Amino acid sequence: MSGRYTYQAEVRHAGLNKYRVVKAGSRYELAQKVASIQTQWDEQWRKKCETENKKTEKEQILRNHEVAQSYADNRTREAEKLQENLDSILVNSLYPIPLNVEKYKDYSDYPDFPPIEPERPIVGREPLRTDSKYNLKTPLLVKLSKKKNEEFQAMLENAYQRDIVKWGQEKKEKDLLNEKVIEEYNSKLEQWKNDRDTFQEEQLAKNNDVDKFMKDYMAGDGEAIVRYYTSVIDEIPMLLEYDRQAEAEYTQENKMLIIDILLPIIEDIPNLKKVTYVKSRGEFKESFQTDVYMKKKYDSIIYQIVLQTLNYIFKLDGGYDFIDVIVLNGKISTIDKTTGKNIEPYVLSINVSKSEFNELNLSAIDPKAWFKSAKGISASTLADITPVAPVVVMSRDDDRFVEGYDVTGRLDESINLAAINWQDFEHLIREIFAKEFSSNGGEVKITQASRDGGVDAIAFDPDPIRGGKIVIQAKRYTNVVGVSAVRDLYGTVMNEGATKGILVTTSNYGNDAYQFANGKPLTLMNGANLLYLLEKHGHKAKIDLKEAKQLLVNC
Repeated sequence: MSGRYTYQAEVRHAGLNKYRVVKAGSRYELAQKVASIQTQWDEQWRKKCETENKKTEKEQILRNHEVAQSYADNRTREAEKLQENLDSILVNSLYPIPLNVEKYKDYSDYPDFPPIEPERPIVGREPLRTDSKYNLKTPLLVKLSKKKNEEFQAMLENAYQRDIVKWGQEKKEKDLLNEKVIEEYNSKLEQWKNDRDTFQEEQLAKNNDVDKFMKDYMAGDGEAIVRYYTSVIDEIPMLLEYDRQAEAEYTQENKMLIIDILLPIIEDIPNLKKVTYVKSRGEFKESFQTDVYMKKKYDSIIYQIVLQTLNYIFKLDGGYDFIDVIVLNGKISTIDKTTGKNIEPYVLSINVSKSEFNELNLSAIDPKAWFKSAKGISASTLADITPVAPVVVMSRDDDRFVEGYDVTGRLDESINLAAINWQDFEHLIREIFAKEFSSNGGEVKITQASRDGGVDAIAFDPDPIRGGKIVIQAKRYTNVVGVSAVRDLYGTVMNEGATKGILVTTSNYGNDAYQFANGKPLTLMNGANLLYLLEKHGHKAKIDLKEAKQLLVNC
C-alpha cells in the first residue's frame, strides 16, 4: 500500500535560490510539508546572513589584537566542538520524542479586521418657510409702497424656493451617495464574513484532518503510517544544513516500511579545523580538515544518520507494532561531473528487521561496521558516489495499468501512423518504448485508454543515475502540437513524481513548445523521431499527414 500524492505545491526561497515541488495526500499535509521546508530554508538563510554579518564583525575585531586573538580561539573551539558533535549524532538521539501533531493544528484568530463602517454624508436641515431668513423685517420705506412691499415679500419667497430646491437636490445626491457607500460597506462586510467563515471552516477541517490522521495512524492505516514516519524523519534534529526529504511506502501484509531518504553530500559537512590570527598581517587564517579525514567523517555521519532514522522509527513504533521490517534506501542530490546535470543516485540500501535491531547497543556501536555486518549495500567509501541498486524499491503497482497488445507485428511501409486507431497508436508507443528500455532491464506499462491527455504509458528505468519513473504521452496528431500539450506533460511529470516526461507525436511541435521544454526534464519526439525509433527496432511504417487528414475527415 503506497501513498497517492493528489496535492502538490511549488516552494521557493529567493535568498537561497532554492526550489522544490512538494507533494502530499491532503491539502493539510501539503501545508504542513511546505511550512516545514520553509522553516528549514528560513533557518538556513538566517545562518547565511549571520555569516555575512561576521565579515563586517571581523573587520572591526581586527582593529584590536587581543580581541582578534580571542575571536580566532573561539572559532577554533567552535569548529572542534562541531566535529565532536558530528561524531555523536546517533548517541545524542537514542531516545526519540513522538511526533507532536498538536503543533500542526491552527487555533489562530482570523487575521483580518472587519471593514470600518463609513461616515455617511450629512444633509443640512430642510429650509422652513418660517425660518427668520425668509421673514425679514420689512424696511420702513418698503412698507410705504404697496408695490415695493409685494416685491420684498416675493424676494423672500423666491429665496426660500431656491433654497428648498437646492436642498432637495443636495439631499437627493447625498442619498444616492449614502446608498452607494452603504452598499459598498455591506458588500465588504459580507465578503469579510465569508472570508472569516471560510478561514474558520478550513481551520476546523485542518484540525479535524490532524485528529483523523492520528486516529488512522493508531488504527494501523497504511497511508497514515507513511505520513507519520515521513513527518518524523523530516523533524529529526540535525547539525547539518541540507534539504532533508523522505518518501515511504508501507505494506501491511508483511509490516514492511520502505523509506527513500535524501542524505547530505560531503560538501554539506563543515570542514573548518582551525582559525589563526596572524598579528603581523592583521588577518585571520583558516585551515581545513584533510580530504582523507573528511571522507572518513562523511562515512561516519551517513551511517549514523541511517541508524538514527531506523532507531526513531522502531522506537516510536514500539507501542503499536505496525512495523517488523524497514528497508532504507539512501540517495544524494548532486551534480554529475561528466554532464553537469543534477542526479539523485542511490548510494546505500539496507533491510533491517525490528527483532535484530532491538538487539543492538546503539550507545557503543560502530555504525559503519554494523552496516556492513547487516549486509547493507554501499560503496567502500560513500564520498566516491558509487550508485547501488536498492534492496527493495517502492511498488510500481498502479490500478491504471492495463495489458498491452502487439501492434508492430502489423506494421509495414503502407501503414500511415497518423491515421491508425488512436488506441493502437498508444499501444504502439508502449510496445516500441518497451523494446527501447528492455536493454537495461527497464519495463513500460500502458494505462487505461481515456483520451484525456493524461498518462498513456509509464516506463521504469532501473539505471541508478539516469533512470527512474518516466511518463510517456502519445499524440496521434495531424496538426502542429502547441505549448499547451507540453505544459500538460510537465504538470503530469510533477504530479506523478516522475524523473522525466516524453511526448511522442506523428506531427511536429511549434517553437513555443520547444522553448517551454528547454531546460526541463522533457523530451519531444516528432514523427521523424518516431519513424527512426521504429526502424531502430526493425519496423517500418510511414507518416503522411495530408492523407491522414483526408481519411479522418471522411471517417
